[in-house]
Amino acid sequence: MSRLRALGLDEARRDEIDGFLASEQAEGEGGERTVGRVGRVDRGEVVVLCEHDDLRALSDSQRAQSAVAPVTGDWVVVRDDEEVGLIVDHVFDRRTTITRRDPAEQITDQVLVANIDRVAVVHGLDQPVNDARIERFLVLAIDSGADPLIVLNKTDLVTRSIDDQWLTSIAPVVHTSTATGDGLAELKARILPGETTVFLGPSGVGKSSLVNALADTEVAPTTEVREGDRRGRHTTTVRELIELPGGRIVIDTPGIRAIGLWAADIALDEVFADIAERATNCRFRDCTHRTEPGCSVRDAVEQGTIDETRLARYQLLWQELAEQAIELERRKYQPRPQRRNRRRR
Repeated sequence: MSRLRALGLDEARRDEIDGFLASEQAEGEGGERTVGRVGRVDRGEVVVLCEHDDLRALSDSQRAQSAVAPVTGDWVVVRDDEEVGLIVDHVFDRRTTITRRDPAEQITDQVLVANIDRVAVVHGLDQPVNDARIERFLVLAIDSGADPLIVLNKTDLVTRSIDDQWLTSIAPVVHTSTATGDGLAELKARILPGETTVFLGPSGVGKSSLVNALADTEVAPTTEVREGDRRGRHTTTVRELIELPGGRIVIDTPGIRAIGLWAADIALDEVFADIAERATNCRFRDCTHRTEPGCSVRDAVEQGTIDETRLARYQLLWQELAEQAIELERRKYQPRPQRRNRRRR
C-alpha cells in the first residue's frame, strides 16, 4: 500500500487532486508541486507527510497561497517557490472538521483538525464523571460529521461504580486501561486501516498513553497527572497526525479546556435525543421547556423519565447557540467602521 493511500487518500480525493494539478499545469503556473497531508502545524509552518518523505513548508497568511489556513489532517499541495522555498499552495475541501468557537475571539469559529473519520472522546475514570463536559465533547464530535466513540480510560483506577448506560445510547463505549491492557484490542479494532481517528478530551485523561499503546511504542510524550486533583499537564502541545502499524491513522491533541460550541444545534439534539424527541409533542414549537403550558418535556421531568439536571444542561447549551446565532445575524448587517483622516499636530 502506498503511503498516501495509508494516510487516507481515496479515489474521490485522488480525482480531486488530479483535477487541480491538471488545471494548474494548463495555466502554466511555475514551481514543482507535491501532494501530501498535514501532519502538524507550527507557527507559520506545517509538516506535510508526502509519498516518499516529509516536507516543512511555510503556511502563514502572508506567504501561503491558499485562502484557507491549513490545519492538521488537511490534504494540501506544496509548491517550491524560487524566492521563499516551500509554501502551501492549496488546501483541498475538507470532508469533516472538528470546529469550536474560538476561545480567543468573541464570535468566530476555529477548525482544530480536518478530514477525520472517527472522534474518540476520552474521559479518565480516575476523576468523577463530568456529564456536562462529556456532553459538550460529544456535541463537538457529532457536529464534525465523523462517527463518535466514547473511551472511558483508566479502568484500573476505578474505585466506584460507573453508570454509563446513558452514553451507550449516543455512541459506542469502550473501557480501556493502558496499565492492564484492558479494552485496547477492542479500541484498535475500531480504528480501521485508511481511516483517521482523533482523540479529544481534557488534559490528564490518557490520550497520549492510548496512542502509545496502540502504536506499541512511545510516539507521543506523556506525564503524570497531579496527585492533588488528578488534573493533567499539557504534555501534547500540538495536534499531530501519527501513523500506526497497519495503515491506521490517529491524531493526538492537547487537552481542551474551552469547549465553546459553534452552530451545532443538530448535533445538540442528537446528544440530547431523549429531550428532543419529547419536545416534538410540546404545544408550542418554540417551547423552552420552562414555564410554557402543554410542555411534554416538563411532563417527562415530573414523571421522572427525564432528569431535571440534564434538562438544565440542555437548556444552557441551547441558549448558548441561540445567542451565538443572534450575534452572527446582527454582525451581518452591522456597518463596518470607517477610518477617519486625522490631522497630525
